[in-house]
Amino acid sequence: MSTPTSIRRLLARATGDAPAEQARLGTFAGVFRPTLLTIVGVMLYLREGWVVGNAGLLGALAVLGLAFTITGTTALSVSTITTNIRLGTGGAFALVSQSLGLEAGGAIGIPLYLAQALSAGLYIYGFAEGWAFVFPEHPRWAVVLVVYVVGMLVTSFDQRIAYRIQMVVLLLLIGALVSMALGLREVEELHSPAWIGRFEDGSFWLMFAVFFPAASGIMVGVSMSGQLKEPRRSIPVGVMGAWAVSLAIYAVTMVWYAVVASPEELRSNYLVSIQYAAVPMLVQLGLLACCTSAMLGSMLAAPQILFALGQHRLIPRGAFFAQATADGQYRNASLVTGALLGLVLLVGDLNRIAQLITMFFLITYATLNIVLLIEQSLALISFRPTFRVPLWVPLLGAVSCVFAMVITAPTFGLIALTVVVGIYFTLANQQLDTPWETVRSGIFLALADWAAKRTQRFRERFERAWKPDILVPITRTSDIDGRYRLLRSLAWPKGSVQVLAVQTPAERCDAERLRDVVHEFQHEDLFTTFAELEAPSVADGVAMGMAVMQGSFFRPNILFVDASRHSQDELQRMLDLARRYEMGCAVLMPHPVAGMGHERRVNVWVRDQSPNWELGLRLANIDLTLLLAYQLNRSWKGQLRMLSVVADPAHVEEADHHLRQIYRDARIPGLDLSWVRAGRFQELVGEAPHADLNLFGLSPRANVQSMRDLCEQTGSSCLFVLDSGYESAFA
Repeated sequence: MSTPTSIRRLLARATGDAPAEQARLGTFAGVFRPTLLTIVGVMLYLREGWVVGNAGLLGALAVLGLAFTITGTTALSVSTITTNIRLGTGGAFALVSQSLGLEAGGAIGIPLYLAQALSAGLYIYGFAEGWAFVFPEHPRWAVVLVVYVVGMLVTSFDQRIAYRIQMVVLLLLIGALVSMALGLREVEELHSPAWIGRFEDGSFWLMFAVFFPAASGIMVGVSMSGQLKEPRRSIPVGVMGAWAVSLAIYAVTMVWYAVVASPEELRSNYLVSIQYAAVPMLVQLGLLACCTSAMLGSMLAAPQILFALGQHRLIPRGAFFAQATADGQYRNASLVTGALLGLVLLVGDLNRIAQLITMFFLITYATLNIVLLIEQSLALISFRPTFRVPLWVPLLGAVSCVFAMVITAPTFGLIALTVVVGIYFTLANQQLDTPWETVRSGIFLALADWAAKRTQRFRERFERAWKPDILVPITRTSDIDGRYRLLRSLAWPKGSVQVLAVQTPAERCDAERLRDVVHEFQHEDLFTTFAELEAPSVADGVAMGMAVMQGSFFRPNILFVDASRHSQDELQRMLDLARRYEMGCAVLMPHPVAGMGHERRVNVWVRDQSPNWELGLRLANIDLTLLLAYQLNRSWKGQLRMLSVVADPAHVEEADHHLRQIYRDARIPGLDLSWVRAGRFQELVGEAPHADLNLFGLSPRANVQSMRDLCEQTGSSCLFVLDSGYESAFA
């Protein structure tokens, strides 16, 4: 059964692909030809001889090698990534977005769009320079204007003309190269190459900065991904083929320049390629045609990126840029690109921003290599490209890009990097919803896997790395609803809440509602999980849950129980299980009226330790209490008070000093108040300063009635805490 056209269009729009009518180009016409004609352009005719004259043949070949190493490794990386994903519209933008998310894609895509669009201006000026050689009497501004208008008309209203022109340009390029080769027979005396130049006009790195745009055309073919029949096949074959052919052409013509003219002539005469050709007119036409083709290639590629940016609303008025005509023309994006190019041409000199354009290209290339480096290093099962390269390829590409940025133009590199980072954080603040899974999830999973394996090797108590991982058994959703704020305060920001829904014959938990509550915890950036199990009773369910969770990475270390929901025997069974599995206990007795009060004041009670009030690194059942008090104070931002009742009045001063010493050594902010009285605890506890929550030590043998009595005497909710022995408030 064939898929209806409307459904095909809907699927294409959902995946970011171009409409079916638009995806019609093959490898040669869609990738190889535009990439080759963009790389082999104005630099071949007007600047390559100048580079040879300054750097010598070996120096020029080194410049060529460095430039093509950067673009070659990037081309290999792009080829590998392309064969591992379904690539949509936008080329490099789509590659980065599908790997690192829309924020990173936009941070790279917007500068890349500007660089791609403004590169067309460089080719327009190259055309004007070549035209002036043939018709020196024609005003340069008029030539620039005519070429610009023609380019706008072609790319905005009928892109098919641009593709047809490219075939003619390719033939003219071949004719120009043949004419240059045949010109060797007419040179009266061939020169011996100057192997190492004197660099009179600038350093090696200046030569590289000037020449590098010649090699940067690989992104043109990649940017056409939205108009290809099979981007997964066409991009690797087309880009790598164009890169190899271009490298060969530049290397051979460098030798040609070195033997037909002296270094002095190469430095002073930019048009040596025309002067020493067998048929100068062919080279002139080749120069003009290549500039025209490269201009059209850039003016076609840039709107593809702008269209993709608009599709995902990464730029203002994104819907306007994401409109396409019935025949697949990105007219709005093309018109805006042309208008931007026209404004820059009015400046009259693109050399001022040429280095910035190069930096944007280098950052894009570095990012693409880093994307592949991450994917290969993670070795996830989802990484199954049909075209593979060794790990050193993206590593070399990324290092080369950064090195070139630092050496050639560090100021412009810093500006470009600042722009990219600024765009990233701007988009990140918009909380974009990336409609596909990215490699970021793989990064986090790989880090978690590495951390889990490393943690297994240690046998220490992890006192310094301790954090509250709370196990909360419930039998109904209201149990977690009513304790939501308290649990969040105890665990946030680094702890976790692990909800154990025990389905008993007497009570059933609403799983759907529980899932919503867990999502609310997660929305507040708190690691939260939940599990359901069937058991005869809550204690039986807790026993099964604890046994299973012993093997988890974030093994729970605190059992949180609402004492008002359980009988004495059931509570004791759970406390015994916690002791067995070396977990701390936090038993809440909520006040039936006051609840959590204003969530501001916390009282921490310390039992009478007379006559030995010496402070050590480990006190009797106080560490977990202090740590939970610290967690509460961080969330409530209120007041902490330490209290104690001693039997002997002579020990009051010593006890008060002891509490203040705990405050200093435990380093808990806000714990600067103490209250110590002499007498019987049961008589004085009701006279203590009021708090919204009182924290008491918990005996291994719990007494639910005593807990209720303390709750009534204090007039507030009480949390009874029992250490596991693996916490330390003084570590």
